[in-house]
Amino acid sequence: MKNKTLAAVVVLLLQSSVQAAGGNPSQVVLEASEKVRAVLSGKVKKGTPAEEKRKQELKQVVDGFLDYRKLGELSLGPHWKERTPQEQAEFVQLLRDLIESAYTSPIEDNIQFTLKIEEEQLSEDGKEAQVVTVASAKNSKGREVAEDLTFHLYLQGKKWIVFDVEFGDISMVRHYRSEFNKKIKKESYAALVAAMKKKLEEIRSGKVKVGDKPPEL
Repeated sequence: MKNKTLAAVVVLLLQSSVQAAGGNPSQVVLEASEKVRAVLSGKVKKGTPAEEKRKQELKQVVDGFLDYRKLGELSLGPHWKERTPQEQAEFVQLLRDLIESAYTSPIEDNIQFTLKIEEEQLSEDGKEAQVVTVASAKNSKGREVAEDLTFHLYLQGKKWIVFDVEFGDISMVRHYRSEFNKKIKKESYAALVAAMKKKLEEIRSGKVKVGDKPPEL
């Protein structure tokens, strides 16, 4: 992705978009855009109660909205069924922590971004959808950059839920499936979990720079 801040916004969008019950897939994505924009608008000083309040508001917006379980299942592919329920739960939480730590660290004050819907496609049975969008934001030099984004959703009851997003030509599911499968085949599932935990600690401690695509193990 061309801009780290834009990447962070995108992850917040896909995490928050499933909160909207009902409506069509495009409406869900647009409503998510407005929620994120409202929370991130304005400036707050670091270390103040206002900053803590915004963190809590942001947490309320993004907590538990992206279907990380489905993302984890699709990312592990055939290896998912080989895991116990406890291992699956541990993996899903670890994947969530890794994604959130990697993408939300570039969040800054008063982020200005726009999201334009280009196209909506529904599957024949009406249970899955793709929402093609263009997200725009300013980079650190004040120049506007844009990125093509495709949100993948599925219908659960009356709620559209995001389970994957394509950043240009990079799909989160495909990226992680390739990484995870390679690690498991070369070493083991235990080695994969260990590598994910190590990467998470490196990101949180600042030992590694956060990139603008899904982090590699």
